[in-house]
Amino acid sequence: MPALITSYSSPEPECSSFELRRKIRRGEIKGSTSGLARTMQANLIVLPSRYAKDFRNLCMRNPVACPLLEYTTPGEYRSRLAAESDLRTDIPAYNVFKDGKLVSRRKSNIIDEWTNDHVGFLIGCSYSFETALKRAGLEPECSKRNLAVPMYVTNIRLNPAGVFSGYYVVSMRSYKPCDIPRVREITGEYIKQHGEPIAWGWEDAERIGVRRKIELDQVDFGDVVPIPEGEIPVFWACGVTPQVAVQESRLKGTVMSHLPGSMFVTDLDPEDESLLL
Repeated sequence: MPALITSYSSPEPECSSFELRRKIRRGEIKGSTSGLARTMQANLIVLPSRYAKDFRNLCMRNPVACPLLEYTTPGEYRSRLAAESDLRTDIPAYNVFKDGKLVSRRKSNIIDEWTNDHVGFLIGCSYSFETALKRAGLEPECSKRNLAVPMYVTNIRLNPAGVFSGYYVVSMRSYKPCDIPRVREITGEYIKQHGEPIAWGWEDAERIGVRRKIELDQVDFGDVVPIPEGEIPVFWACGVTPQVAVQESRLKGTVMSHLPGSMFVTDLDPEDESLLL
């Protein structure tokens, strides 16, 4: 699976979530949304309605990898998590799949592809807890370098649901071993945004099947981010997992998603999950 490089220059992080979506809709932001918002960010997957029940079950059976924030009714492209939003235009870049194959990458909108039969799903994103890590003096290296977080397809199988099967995708940030307990404590509070890491260290990287990729500076999604001396890789479940499941399951029809690293920005405080499913 080819790497999708998504790093671009960032606007001021003080921009409100509402205005940030407007800038995205106008085409002023075209890549990674890491560090651009203090509000909750989300992955998007859009499916023909006949697959909606199976996908909801996939999320219920895999809540760490696929924490479901919201789903729409067929044809509805507005999100209740973001004022005056449009899921077809308010993400910097989109992928389009047809019959399980990626046919279009980095689309600026999916207005033409979205039909009255499509259902949109928003999945939690680990970008949402990066502000808390930064506040604690634990800013991820990718954020410091204005890069998209590196993401890897693992050998960890999803619990299947209906037509859906596949493997976990993980995001990686590196830390000193002495910082990992604090990193786990902070991110563990964000249950709907993947929570605490599921693995860390080089032995775990080997166990989940991604060590060789890291050593060869290869990614499946996102950007290559160097691991500073004295730090080790730390892995979180990642909301790109449904995109891999779509490809593994070879769904018939048109499926759409965000470009990995380019997220939907909501109006919600990442520390308040009370309005979520």
